[in-house]
Amino acid sequence: MKTLVLKETQAPYTLTLDEAALSEGPVQVLQGERVIGVLVPPEEYAAFRAWQEAQWCPQWARRDRGAFEREATAFAALLPELLREYRGCVVAIHDAQVVEVGRPGESVADVAGRVYDRLGNVPVYVQRVEESPRVYKITGPRLRSR
Repeated sequence: MKTLVLKETQAPYTLTLDEAALSEGPVQVLQGERVIGVLVPPEEYAAFRAWQEAQWCPQWARRDRGAFEREATAFAALLPELLREYRGCVVAIHDAQVVEVGRPGESVADVAGRVYDRLGNVPVYVQRVEESPRVYKITGPRLRSR
């Protein structure tokens, strides 16, 4: 792998690189001893982005994303009626209809599990029926630089 060493100490940086060097493969960019980036040909970058998209969003998820959003929209449209009938209960929406209602105190996971057991892996929106649904913030792992 070819290496470029950055000599400037402040941004913006100017790199001089001929296309022939990049056609040989990735090029590391160093600042001192530290790798601060890697330059890759556009074709390799496009292949990487396609791979990354496939890893983070499986094909079934891409296909079903729109269907899930339609179920969430249906839940919002049905909310006034759901509040009258199922306030505090967990409901599952599939094909814009209530397909499962949880018992009092039952979790979203319990209701979702029953729906998936019965209907298979289909887009379903499962939510507790409340005026303002709870929003949970779940943070992911923090990455540390070496």
